[in-house]
Amino acid sequence: MRAREATEADAGLLLEWRNDPRTRQASRSSGVVALDEHSAWLRGVLESPERVLYVVELDGSPVGTVRFDREDEGVWEISITVAPESRGRGLSGAVLAEGERAFTAGHRVRMVLAAVHQDNAASAALFDRAGYTETSPAVDGFRKLRKTVL
Repeated sequence: MRAREATEADAGLLLEWRNDPRTRQASRSSGVVALDEHSAWLRGVLESPERVLYVVELDGSPVGTVRFDREDEGVWEISITVAPESRGRGLSGAVLAEGERAFTAGHRVRMVLAAVHQDNAASAALFDRAGYTETSPAVDGFRKLRKTVL
């Protein structure tokens, strides 16, 4: 498994994954995203020093994404998506670990935060296995988790 930084060439694939019904159900924004809106969002992510987006590949094929958004000095929020066609293969832990590995190799990180939809038991279990702990009860339907990296 290997994480590489996303590029504009990934726009179509990332939009397809973003608009998948299960992905939307677990997202803060659950509506379908149009191509022009997604393209503008992706350009903004790629140009921002406050955000890093990886495409994680297995044997050269994309299987997921991991995004980091800067919250504060050394504090980043993580977001993970496993490609719809890669779900059920037991890859989520490896996708998360590879994204964390790639990110911490190139960035100063002391804490990683995650917001997990309260109905997303699989995602909650994933972050629990990865060493994240709950910081507060659910707010607006999302549980807040954190992992100290130091």
